[in-house]
Amino acid sequence: MTRTPHLKTATAEARGTSPSTARKALEPYATPQMQHLRVAQARLLEETQTFLDAWFDRRHKMTQAMGDLATEIMDAGTDGARISDAMSRWHEGAGERLHADVQDWLRLCTSCASHLAREASEAETEMIDNTVEMARRAGTVRHATPV
Repeated sequence: MTRTPHLKTATAEARGTSPSTARKALEPYATPQMQHLRVAQARLLEETQTFLDAWFDRRHKMTQAMGDLATEIMDAGTDGARISDAMSRWHEGAGERLHADVQDWLRLCTSCASHLAREASEAETEMIDNTVEMARRAGTVRHATPV
């Protein structure tokens, strides 16, 4: 029976690299992604805050409109025309607020997707530029041993 020789896996120390060296080697690739991710997150937060400010403003207007409607209905007594008119105005305002909600939601989604795409593209461009620069520097190193 023949035995298959057990091959040792090369560790970072055996290859002559330490974890900190490996980390430094990967830094030109990870740093642009992290920086652009942080920028994208900040922009998403700003967009979300703008959306929420407008949404809550419309909710406050809705609450006010409900109070005004209740007052108008109570003041109208049994006058059906006044009640109907008040309900129509409230309904129209509610529809406008809902329409604004949908428009703002779509604007939020579009803006956030745009920010993410732009930052991802810029990060990739920087990573490519870093790779080209590293390759350029590696080509000028003397006494390099070809693999």
